[in-house]
Amino acid sequence: MAAPTLILPDRSRAIASDLRAQLGSNKVKDDGPTLTAYAVDASIYRIAPQAVVLVESEEDIAVTVRYAVSRGIPLTPRAAGTNLTGSAIGSGLILDVSRLNRILEVNREERWARVQPGVVLAELNRHLARQGLLFGPDPSSGDMCKLGGMLANNSSGPHTLRYGAVKDNVRALRICLTSGSRLNARAYRLDDPALERELAATPALRELLVLAQSHADLIRAKKPAVSKNSCGYNLFGLVDGLAEGRFDLPKLLVGSEGTLGVVSEATLTLVPKPKATLTALIHFRHLDEVGDAVPRLLALEPSALEVMDANTLDLIGRSAHGIPADAAATLLIELDADSCEVDVRERAEDMAAACRPYRLAAEMTVAFDPERREQLWKARKALYPTLYRFDPLKKPINFVDDVVVRAERISDLIRYLEGFFAGQRVPVAIFGHIGNGNAHIVPLLNVNDDKDFEKMVQAYHEIHETVLSRFGGSICGEHGDGRVRAEYVRKMFGEELYRLFAEVKRIFDPDRVLNPGIKIGDAPFTDHIDYTRLSKSCATCAKCNAVCPVYDVFQSEDMSSRGWFEIVTAKDYSYLDSKRVVEACLNCKSCRTVCPAGVDVSDLILQKRAEHPNRLAGWIFRWQARGGSFESLLRLLGKTQRLWDRPALRRLLEWTTRPVMKLLAATARLPHDLKLPKLAARQLRERYRELVPSGESSPPGGVAYFHGCAANYFDDGVGDAVVGVLRRHGVEPALPPQRCSGTPIQTYGHVELAREGARFNLRSFAPYGTIVTGCASCTLMLKDYPTLFPDGAEREEAERLAKKVVHIAEFVARSPKQPAMKASGSRTQSVTYHSSCHLRAAGVTKEPRKILASLPGVNFAEMPDADRCAGGAGTFVVKDYATSQRIVERKVRAVEQVGADVVATSCPACMIQLHNNLPERVQVKHVAQMLNDAYEAADRTAKASGS
Repeated sequence: MAAPTLILPDRSRAIASDLRAQLGSNKVKDDGPTLTAYAVDASIYRIAPQAVVLVESEEDIAVTVRYAVSRGIPLTPRAAGTNLTGSAIGSGLILDVSRLNRILEVNREERWARVQPGVVLAELNRHLARQGLLFGPDPSSGDMCKLGGMLANNSSGPHTLRYGAVKDNVRALRICLTSGSRLNARAYRLDDPALERELAATPALRELLVLAQSHADLIRAKKPAVSKNSCGYNLFGLVDGLAEGRFDLPKLLVGSEGTLGVVSEATLTLVPKPKATLTALIHFRHLDEVGDAVPRLLALEPSALEVMDANTLDLIGRSAHGIPADAAATLLIELDADSCEVDVRERAEDMAAACRPYRLAAEMTVAFDPERREQLWKARKALYPTLYRFDPLKKPINFVDDVVVRAERISDLIRYLEGFFAGQRVPVAIFGHIGNGNAHIVPLLNVNDDKDFEKMVQAYHEIHETVLSRFGGSICGEHGDGRVRAEYVRKMFGEELYRLFAEVKRIFDPDRVLNPGIKIGDAPFTDHIDYTRLSKSCATCAKCNAVCPVYDVFQSEDMSSRGWFEIVTAKDYSYLDSKRVVEACLNCKSCRTVCPAGVDVSDLILQKRAEHPNRLAGWIFRWQARGGSFESLLRLLGKTQRLWDRPALRRLLEWTTRPVMKLLAATARLPHDLKLPKLAARQLRERYRELVPSGESSPPGGVAYFHGCAANYFDDGVGDAVVGVLRRHGVEPALPPQRCSGTPIQTYGHVELAREGARFNLRSFAPYGTIVTGCASCTLMLKDYPTLFPDGAEREEAERLAKKVVHIAEFVARSPKQPAMKASGSRTQSVTYHSSCHLRAAGVTKEPRKILASLPGVNFAEMPDADRCAGGAGTFVVKDYATSQRIVERKVRAVEQVGADVVATSCPACMIQLHNNLPERVQVKHVAQMLNDAYEAADRTAKASGS
């Protein structure tokens, strides 16, 4: 009889099971979609982990590290995953610190902040700005990168000239070591008794101190002669501190890329926020003159000095950013004023004088106000992912992207690089921090093509060798070594110093568990390149994660826009395996709005839902499309709402509808405490029968109002306000027959039904010259109708209609008639604006704000996080009420911070969500209602004066 086959347990499932037992099931994930999402960061690599741990405390970190060490499992700390070198991915455990995202303490007088590693840089600085402070280092990924990653990489950014790198701005760190102990890492005086206690408690520190002291001369001799360096371990800063009597541990640990310990807390040095700032673009005709101009401009002590070469300007599109055709390079310069007595306009004149000897391609562009300055920075900050639009096959590849030379040699470096890539016939973007000689080099290659692959390998070696030998520079200024530069660290520093680096790694991580292969390693940079992803459209830069409301709540990559892209485009994608993540998307379109590469992740999600449309939703939408009985039921509910919309009956209704709601989603329910909008006993089309066209004839070129479902069914005054505003602008709008625009229909996967509704609306609105909308989602959907149809007559018809769609705020802003307005109340109201996601995606952002700011009796205040989703998202508040309430918490805090009496918006679902969650003293109104109130107040005043 044959022996039975031995079935060994799945090691990766055992790892997750062990950790769940110690940490809890909600902190450990090892399902397929999660591992797919965490297999990438913003680099060119892919490595799938065995499990992901979402730590929520310092003890969680310690437990995870101890487990990894005891089992010999590689452990990779990760924050936002915006790293360009592959140091945030690994084959073992991913330890995600994103949920450790609290600002623990801010000391304004002493200018420091104590923070956790999951804090987003932009959010930290928004918080600090209220106290007139900021954290200086500012990588271009600042909107989405987190402090943990910045500490790991020793990030810097455009303003390094003034503020230095992260290593220059850290007072202390809390580190979890592989020994299981916690280290309070700060700069100790060598004669401080506290240092002796730390040395006794942590033997690794004594070994480190002896190593640094005994090899100080070698370390000093090998220090790179450039203004910034993040290559290797920063023994240089450690030795500099010893010469001054300090054992400066943060100098070593910052930039160690999670290979020596895991950060659980950091105390950061803060600086005063400048009182005023000017930003300018200077377009040079000749590259030679850029090098000459840099010393003159540096004499002005700029806070930032950036360069984009001619190739870069061509790739991102000169006309889109107002860049002259004959500019050989563009400099972006920023000057700060620390006191109100300094006139930045005078400094602009100094800047113009410094540039006068040079041949410029255009007048210098200068901006003083924040909005205009942000526009000048826009191209620079979004440059890398924007390059993904250049070619469907050739993608920007980061493999030689962070070299540093002395600032006075930057023009020579650019000239060499342009010549090198011209010889290869490879398009390349060269940009970066010219003020300190740090160049970012991004060639565009198809790494799936053998010839381009060979060019990449050749460029990697030749450029790094040239930077070291000819320019005496560094191969890494601020991005870290990761796995892309690890094989070159030895060549840069030589065998002796490299052995010291290896010894530092051994001292802190003798079992080589922490991020193995990162910084110290000989594997070729081509290992683990993600050839499949590099043929796709997504840059995996994580800009979308920064605005994704679901990621904001869950802080887990599998519940994020970037993660969803990876999941739904994977070869082994399965709806059944991925249902929980595919159904989590709100379809808010924020990812599409912010993505420089033009990727619409929400649309990819909708395509996957269309493969499994929701049956209950389909039945409801088909019933609605037939009109009659559906609308009769709503009228009946409107007439009887005061009877059934009571606490006891609502509790009963929630309980009795649960089985049906489960057919919509596992999380769906009709919450008894949700304040429902008042349903109309007489719907909008009944109240304005005179506006409903009779028969087939419709006046060509007139104005039609696409009211959508909410304005017709709800008795909230929004539809009446839109009609009233249009009439005061001299327009009698038509209300043609119409069906749902299709947004909720498409959200539940019924594309063909949405297409049918679109066809109906195309026919009905074809005669009209202008189609006015009041609903944000209707606005976007009508403008997106062309995407529902393949090329042909229907698509052309949809494109014609899309061009005629204007939101009521746009209509008023463009109207030649400006009716009289008066304050609608007896006191000045503080009004803020919630920017509905779909209206923003439709390109309508400035007009509502300008209208609100122009209203008499209104003090308009911009809300923090005005562009963040409120979590209503059509029926999402019913589909996943718990998540929607977590999403809106951020919006409630923002409204409280601005102290508004009124929140204005343009989305029915947002209005419901805000009305449910804001204090009763805060009114929620549509922008059209605010306008109509002002017009009616003027009418009353006119009548009163006339009588």
